[in-house]
Amino acid sequence: MNILPLFTTIVAGAFTYSLWKQYRERKKIHQLLWTLAMLFYAVAALMEFLMNADLLGPSVLAFKVYYVLSAPLVGMLGAGVVYLLARKRIADVFTGLMVVLSVALLVTGFMEPIDQQVLVEAFQGPLGEAFHDAVHAYPMSVRRYAIIINIIGGLVLIGGALWSYVKDRRRTYNLWIFLGGLMPMIGGSALGFFHEPNLFFVFELIGTILLYWGFILSDRFIKDREMLIKDRLNHNST
Repeated sequence: MNILPLFTTIVAGAFTYSLWKQYRERKKIHQLLWTLAMLFYAVAALMEFLMNADLLGPSVLAFKVYYVLSAPLVGMLGAGVVYLLARKRIADVFTGLMVVLSVALLVTGFMEPIDQQVLVEAFQGPLGEAFHDAVHAYPMSVRRYAIIINIIGGLVLIGGALWSYVKDRRRTYNLWIFLGGLMPMIGGSALGFFHEPNLFFVFELIGTILLYWGFILSDRFIKDREMLIKDRLNHNST
C-alpha cells in the first residue's frame, strides 16, 4: 500500500485549517481562494490514497472526484496570487475565468462516462503510474478544461511567486511558494523520465510541505511588519 498520499492529505488538511483561520482574521479574498484550493488538494490526495488496491482500487467515483478537483485547486492558487499582484478588476476577471473552466470540468467530469477498461488497466500497475495513465479514461472533451486550468494556473502561481520575490527580496517566503508550486510539475515529468512510480507522490508531498512552509513564513513576515508599524505609530504619538 502506498501511504504517501495519506501524508499529503494530512499536510494539506492542516494547511487548509491554517488558511481558514487566517481568512477569518483578515477577510482577504486570496486567503479564501487558497483555503478552497488546499481543501481541494486534501480531498484529491485522499482519493489517491483510497484508490490503493487494498482499499477502493479503481473506483470510478473516487477517480472522478480526484480529477475534477486536481486542476481547479491549481487555478484557485493562481487566482490568489493574482489578487496579491494585480488590480482587483484584473484579478476578478482571472478568477472568473478559472471558475468558469472549473465548473465546466466539474459538469463534464461527472456527466461524461469513463472508459472503465482503461481505468482498470491503469490501476493494475503501481499507484503513481496509475493516476498518470488513468486520465486517458476521460475523452479530450473533459481533459481540455483540466489542461487549460493547470497550464494557466500553474504558470501564474510559480511566475507570480518568483516575480513577487524579485520585486521585494525581503519576501523570501515567495521562493518556498515558487518551489512548492514547481514540485508537482517536476514530479510528473520525473515519473515519465525515471519510470519510478513513487516520484509522483514524493514530489506532490514535498510541494505541499513547501507551500505550507512558505505560508508560515509569509504569516510571520506580515505580523512582524504590522508590529513594526504599530511600534512606529506609538513612538510618533509619544
